[in-house]
Amino acid sequence: THTRITSIGKRIPLKLSMSIRPGPGAAVYLIGPAALANATEPKADGAMRSYLPYEHALIQSTGPVAGKMHIGRSRNDLANTVNRLFYRDQLNRTLEALIALRSTVNEKAAAQLDTVMVVYTHRKQAQPITLGHYLMAISESLSKSIERYEQLYARMNLSPLGAAASAGSGWPLDRERTAKLLGFDGLVVNTIEATAGWDHITEFAADNAIYMSMLSRLASEIQLWSTDEYRSVELDGAFAGTSSIMPQKKNPDSLERTRQIASATLGPLVSILSSLNSIEYQHSVARVALEPRSIDAMLAATHAMTGVVRTLQPKPAQMLQYAAHGYATMTDLTDMLVCESGLSFRQAHEVIALVVESAIAQDKKANEIDLGMIQQAAQRKLGRKLVLSIDSVREALDPVQNVARRYGIGGPAPSAVRQMLNDARRQTAQQAARQLLRVRRINEAQNLLSEAVAHKLR
Repeated sequence: THTRITSIGKRIPLKLSMSIRPGPGAAVYLIGPAALANATEPKADGAMRSYLPYEHALIQSTGPVAGKMHIGRSRNDLANTVNRLFYRDQLNRTLEALIALRSTVNEKAAAQLDTVMVVYTHRKQAQPITLGHYLMAISESLSKSIERYEQLYARMNLSPLGAAASAGSGWPLDRERTAKLLGFDGLVVNTIEATAGWDHITEFAADNAIYMSMLSRLASEIQLWSTDEYRSVELDGAFAGTSSIMPQKKNPDSLERTRQIASATLGPLVSILSSLNSIEYQHSVARVALEPRSIDAMLAATHAMTGVVRTLQPKPAQMLQYAAHGYATMTDLTDMLVCESGLSFRQAHEVIALVVESAIAQDKKANEIDLGMIQQAAQRKLGRKLVLSIDSVREALDPVQNVARRYGIGGPAPSAVRQMLNDARRQTAQQAARQLLRVRRINEAQNLLSEAVAHKLR
């Protein structure tokens, strides 16, 4: 906002920058070119060379009255204020990106409620689920990350201004007024904590590492599904690359870069914690900041994965075939023995273990298991045959029925996933509304500050 300042008969252009973009430690005030052009070179003063060049420029342009500008202020509370302004902006960028990703995941899940697939544990086929069920797990994890960032925002958006060097000021400063004008929701009350505290920066780095660990796992899973051996999903060409030498390759570049960025988020966290472990509880430039480029990389990965999920092309027939041919239905076959024959679960478990061993030895797929194989295993294990029906065996081996039976809260049945989806959509809408409110409050504060400056200049 360009304004005009009248002081001792002189008028100069002044630019107040409230959108702090250069990064942590940037100066709060940026002086217009006219003021700098009229200023003479500072004298050989070490302190002035390293700090307060803007004050020197104003003194040269307006006279000694400009030297009053630093009354009640210190580099310490100014720098910590700028850091909080900058990281507040970055948190809003992060929240906006995660909310958009969660919304995309929700809508992809809605389109895949009936896409039966296998869920893996220990990289082995476990049980039948649906792709919609899997994606709602990602949505729930994203919600937790969004909540962590929102909670951090409440701790980040507090004003340290007025703490001065660390002991506050003898001048009658109105800390609540400056906090309001800068869009802060409150104060870092203790003046030492205001300049020495750094846990909000550490927490940002920790939240990034936690969130990116989930995003990396999603990228890893999608990459596995997209391999030539699995062929369960196809990546959109916009999020894949090719080989410089092998023309048949469709490399999952966006997925691997996301995994790379996730690994890189650990470095800032360790560096920040290490810097704090090496100093006392006081203001110190030895504290390591959260590098803005690491935040940009995290957001780039988030945007890329949003596109990956939105354009992902599942192959339902292939997924269902894996669920039918593998042995993911064996838990339901075990449960059927318990219900039909009155066996304990452990007895049934041991009988079906023998059935699976026999099927593997005979190179049979899961849906080729028959009643005779079960009776043979029961005879070997229990010394007797069981009362079972062919229809019960067939139904237990159907992965679609496996999914349908699991309609309890959080289960993979379409009805259960639909309930999770409805809840997630409502939560995501509320998260988006809170995000808009945060941004609106900052904008309102900027308008209030502009009005206050204009009033002073009249």
